[in-house]
Amino acid sequence: MRPRSAFTLIEVIVAITVTGLALTTAGMALSAARSTAARIQQHEARTEADSRVRAVLTDMLRHAPRAEQVDEPLLVVDRTGPTPVLRFLSTGVREPYGTGGVWRVEVALRDSALVMRATPSGGERDAWPLTATLQPVTGFDVRVLEHATTLAAAVWRADWPIAQDRPRAIELTWLGSDDATAQPLRVVLAPLERPRS
Repeated sequence: MRPRSAFTLIEVIVAITVTGLALTTAGMALSAARSTAARIQQHEARTEADSRVRAVLTDMLRHAPRAEQVDEPLLVVDRTGPTPVLRFLSTGVREPYGTGGVWRVEVALRDSALVMRATPSGGERDAWPLTATLQPVTGFDVRVLEHATTLAAAVWRADWPIAQDRPRAIELTWLGSDDATAQPLRVVLAPLERPRS
């Protein structure tokens, strides 16, 4: 019997196959880790953008001009198109909120993005229109809570017909492409009050 001095062809093929399988598994694990990291980063960016839009909208909605300051509707829900468009007047676009000029604000779903556009209405000197977008958004809806009266309780409705008054509260709901259910943004516009007669 002679001592063995080299690997056989079978042993070399097995070693190459095992090495190939190990490299393939490592490559797949690395690709999955990168994909997961990208999805987490995308989700964090979407959550942060959503949070910013909610904060800006809340500030804008809470700071309305007094009805006697303006000669146009304070808040309108336009339902003539496929999705509603919210238009309202605000003094809460620039800090200090509630003390600046009046801005016209429009919130609408445009090309799979929720677009919020604020335009100065004369009282703001040297102010440029502001635009913010949140995408992707696949659905958008608006509801308003009417004021309670001595005869009827407050009811959520799809429109707001009173030009020089604002509803008790407003609810905005938008749905992203990866959201199964959306958490609505509810903003109380009027302080707690007794029912109106």
